[in-house]
Amino acid sequence: MYINEAFLKKSREQLHNMFYVNTFWFTKASELVARYDKTNHGEEAMIKITHLRKSICPELHDEDMQGNLPAWIFVPIHGKIHWSLAIIRLHNDDAWLAHLDSFQGTHDPEAIFHVLKQVLYLIMPIDPALVMTGIMNVEQQQDGHSCGKQVLQMVAGAARKESDGLDRCFREEGLDI
Repeated sequence: MYINEAFLKKSREQLHNMFYVNTFWFTKASELVARYDKTNHGEEAMIKITHLRKSICPELHDEDMQGNLPAWIFVPIHGKIHWSLAIIRLHNDDAWLAHLDSFQGTHDPEAIFHVLKQVLYLIMPIDPALVMTGIMNVEQQQDGHSCGKQVLQMVAGAARKESDGLDRCFREEGLDI
């Protein structure tokens, strides 16, 4: 609800290039990518990944994925006892992935990037070898329980920025966009 509220404070014109997926999306995507990898890139898992995009993230439609790409997709990630955030930036045939974690070392960014690259490859398709990745520096939490609040603040802060402000953040972190 908080993420909805952060996004609803912007006009539809300001949000035309910002999307977010629900908190179950990454977990389901991870399971399907693992099945896809394990079955030697089986067609069944590929069909389910495409269905995942349509059923769990209905904001993204086929026309959004073909040429008229959304610029930003926010992916909250929950892993057992911790929350972090991934941001996908899409532009034409290029993709950049960033991981934001307020308690670094809890989530494996490379594993997160692997899942997101595979999903992008299967639904776009974007060559995983060409996807830029980076870990963005964020304020680190001083306790063991405020990670959820941190993710919500990161999403709300990103939703307040215009696309060029987010581009600037990516460039400052060394992602050449």
